[in-house]
Amino acid sequence: MPDGKDAVATQRLFFALWPDAALRQQLAQTALALLPQVRRVPVENLHSTLVFLGNVGSAQRLCLEDAASLVRAARFSLTLDRFGYFRRPQVAWLGCTNIPAPLQALVAELNRGATACGFPPDKRPYEPHLSIARHLRQDPSRLAVIPISWNVERFALMESVSDEKGVHYRPLRFWHL
Repeated sequence: MPDGKDAVATQRLFFALWPDAALRQQLAQTALALLPQVRRVPVENLHSTLVFLGNVGSAQRLCLEDAASLVRAARFSLTLDRFGYFRRPQVAWLGCTNIPAPLQALVAELNRGATACGFPPDKRPYEPHLSIARHLRQDPSRLAVIPISWNVERFALMESVSDEKGVHYRPLRFWHL
C-alpha cells in the first residue's frame, strides 16, 4: 500500500464555458422562476461543460493546458432558449435550439487535445446545456424559457472540488477566443 508520498495527486477537471457574475445571476433568476420548489444548482456553480476529463494528474494537466493554448476558435453568441431534463441523473437544464458552429469547433479542438493527452474520446454527440437543478425525481415537463443571450469570449479549465458543504467548481485558467 502506498504511504502517501508515492501517491499521485489528481484533480477532477473539465473544460467549460464559465459565465461572468452578472450572467450567473440572470441564470439563477431564470432557474428560480422555472423551478421555484426544487433544489437548484448554486449560482456560483453555473457553467456549461465543454469536455469532461475526470481525475487528472499534474503531467496530464500540463498537457491539457498546452493543448488548450493551441485552440483557435471564434467568439460566439449562445442563446439559451430551451428547457430540458435528463432522467437518469435527474437534472433539469437550459440549452440551445441552434448550436453555433464556433462552439462545435471549440469542443472538437478541445476533444482532439484531450485525446492527444491520453484521454479517451467522448463518442456521444455534444449537446450544450447548463444544469440548473438536480435531484428532480420526475420530469417537470417542458417549460417555456425566455431566451438568454450569452456572448462567449473565453473558456476555462475547471476543477470540481468536494467538501463537507458539497461540490463546488473553481476556474483554474482561462483562454480567450
